[in-house]
Amino acid sequence: MKTRRLFFQTLSPSQEKVLIALAKFKFLTTPQLLNLGVMANSDNLNKQISELRFWRNPSVASVKF
Repeated sequence: MKTRRLFFQTLSPSQEKVLIALAKFKFLTTPQLLNLGVMANSDNLNKQISELRFWRNPSVASVKF
């Protein structure tokens, strides 16, 4: 019998806040997340969002216009 290893991604508290805000509003920009008080610094917020986007199974997607 072949066993599979399960690897779980852990969320930081700020990533959890991002996902909760997106669950409520679905589409948000970085300035809108800052206004909601998810984080105080846009550079740190963008870093957290990019980590969520580049997982094996991403939790967050982005749209470019």
